Amino acid sequence: MSVLLSEDDGLLRGNAERLGKQVGGAARLRAVQNAPAGIDDDALRRLGADGWLSLLVSQRHGGAGLGVYQLCLVAEAFGRSLLSLPYAPAGAALKAMTEGRSVDSNNRLQSPFSGQGLALPAYGGHAGMSVSCEPAVPDGFRLFGGRAGVPGAGAASAFVVEATSGDTPVLVVVSRDCPGVVVHERRAIDGTALGNLHFEGAIVPGTAVLATADEARRLRDEMEQAINLGLAAELVGIMDEALSRTLDYMKIRTQFGRLIGSFQALQHKAVDAYTQVAITRFLVFETARLADGKSPHALLLSCAAKAKAAEAALTVTKSMIQLHGAIGFTDECDIGLFLKRALTVASQYGTAVHHRRRVAAREAGEDESIFARFRHDSPEDAVFRSEVRDWLTRNLPHRLRDLPTRPSFEEQRGWHRQLFGRGWIAPNWPRAYGGLEASVAQRMILEEELAKAGAPEISNQAIYHIGPILIEYGTPDQKAKHLPGMLSGDVIWCQGYSEPGSGSDLASLRTKAVRDGNSYVVNGQKIWTTGGYYAEWMFALVRTNPNAPKKQEGISLILIDMTTPGIRRRPIRTIAGEDELAEVFFDDVRVPAENIVGKVHDGWRLANEVLAQERTTSANPHKCIQFLWKIRRAAAATGLLDDPAYRDRLAHAEIDLTGLCAAYAHLIALSRAGKVAAADVGFAKITSSELQQALCDLLIEACNGDAAIAEPLSFDGGRVDPARTFMQNRRVTIYAGTVEIQRNIIAKRVLGLP
Repeated sequence: MSVLLSEDDGLLRGNAERLGKQVGGAARLRAVQNAPAGIDDDALRRLGADGWLSLLVSQRHGGAGLGVYQLCLVAEAFGRSLLSLPYAPAGAALKAMTEGRSVDSNNRLQSPFSGQGLALPAYGGHAGMSVSCEPAVPDGFRLFGGRAGVPGAGAASAFVVEATSGDTPVLVVVSRDCPGVVVHERRAIDGTALGNLHFEGAIVPGTAVLATADEARRLRDEMEQAINLGLAAELVGIMDEALSRTLDYMKIRTQFGRLIGSFQALQHKAVDAYTQVAITRFLVFETARLADGKSPHALLLSCAAKAKAAEAALTVTKSMIQLHGAIGFTDECDIGLFLKRALTVASQYGTAVHHRRRVAAREAGEDESIFARFRHDSPEDAVFRSEVRDWLTRNLPHRLRDLPTRPSFEEQRGWHRQLFGRGWIAPNWPRAYGGLEASVAQRMILEEELAKAGAPEISNQAIYHIGPILIEYGTPDQKAKHLPGMLSGDVIWCQGYSEPGSGSDLASLRTKAVRDGNSYVVNGQKIWTTGGYYAEWMFALVRTNPNAPKKQEGISLILIDMTTPGIRRRPIRTIAGEDELAEVFFDDVRVPAENIVGKVHDGWRLANEVLAQERTTSANPHKCIQFLWKIRRAAAATGLLDDPAYRDRLAHAEIDLTGLCAAYAHLIALSRAGKVAAADVGFAKITSSELQQALCDLLIEACNGDAAIAEPLSFDGGRVDPARTFMQNRRVTIYAGTVEIQRNIIAKRVLGLP
């Protein structure tokens, strides 16, 4: 899936893609292996002459004055074209040089601006590699130490170097030809240049100092944010193009008399790659928005984005070689270049492990909500967040906090009514129908604060599923009759979709509705109906035309009063010990014809809109956020949080949660723009449900030997019920379409596989 773009951003991306095809490509990447300095000089000059290198530089300094978001758009396009230049690092270095106070850097700008030379950042690096500076007369510094793995170092004319003078950070511009600067040139696996820098008493004049102390930290952090995100975006482009080429191959390659794209095992591998690309892309671009907004969380999130992109790109490109088979292992097939390029870029300016450790090592008291907040709070949003948090502190009963399963029917209804009374029960509904009509930021804030407070799960069937469908397609009478009760919680709804033999294969449903005068007579059976034992109304799919040419064409959506004669219900107990499911039988149940929603026989289309809402809702990261806080609470109490191996696994899960939160924020924006279909959100549903189960595993591990106890545990004043939570979350990869069926749907409807 692509990100939402303005018209100007769309034009920029298109221009970058066209340029990438001209100065990139497999042939030029192969040619770099024989280039003396491991650099494509012609491409570098073209990027400089056309202003692409100065994209981040302010207009008053002769640049385009664009942001990190636009840098990422360009970097993704260049990644797709296998451009071999260190584009994002060069652009970030130029920005730092123009914003610093150095006189020398201004004198050195003409060459990097034009692409006749290259200025590159030199910071961070391998363990044990650092640069110190000592005062030198009259006002300069003498540099000692080194920086490892600087891409393109052999072709650089200058470096922006991070050093320390005692405890004070210093950012300086160092010329390549400065005495005492030694570059040990190396080649990466893709043929591009790398270099280890060594400073052997190199004297840097005071006029070459960009910044010191806090200003140096600011410039360095902004430079690192841009580089992390630019490299991550380039990796997105690399793996996206590798996937695209592999999908094309799967549609023409035959084995066993069939196209290999028709084999389910290969389809699922392709879908997993698509999911990695989508989640990583949303994480990169949502973080880029934060970076442009000067969010205090942007640097740490950029580390999460680089870690995610580095790992995902290697996973995807390795998988694409596997899907090509033997030809993928040959150098004559271009797909191997994407793996080489992915490995090279993933290693630049910190590997996935390096950045994951930075996420894991953040201070224990740091605000955990940064992993759920992808819209920096405006002053108005900050007030709203405080209002929600204070209200929950005063009004959420302690007995309803941190429950492993849904509360009882009456407790659900009570909590629903409390939220309704405050005006927060339907953040997605228009104000005209009693909703909050919340902005994306307000919706994220409300969901985040509810999760942080341990608020209980209540039924989504009315508010998030059938309610929006009635608002869009219902008759005036249907809206007037049903919407008020949905909002107030006075009427509980359930969904009648699944049947015995028609679960994921929903279009094969057999419950039929036959027109008889002003009514439909319904006969059949529904199963796995959440809340079906106590719900007062059901919205159900029924077959109204058994002779339709396609089974999807003869289905209608109908509203059924559950007190109607002929309805029987049987509760179904789950492995978590709850009676939340039911089996519902219909024997000659008469339903008014006016209860059909939309047009007769058009129920399948409406059902898919409901499923899009349901899958978007099921992708909501709030459950994962709750699990994360429970895990940290339990692991801190049991001492497991001090275990480096466990902290690394937890950081890995936190980064995956960061990506899910970014995807969810963007899906909400796409949904509000009317650009989301049921198949489009399947990747987020897969990610959310599988991540919930992975977090449950971490929770079980965090609770040590108490994990199997069939009662809540208390840690640091909070409740954790690991065993029931573990059991309850077996369902999340099943409901709203199993993750296996989601992969089938994405393979065919999104990836176009046979």
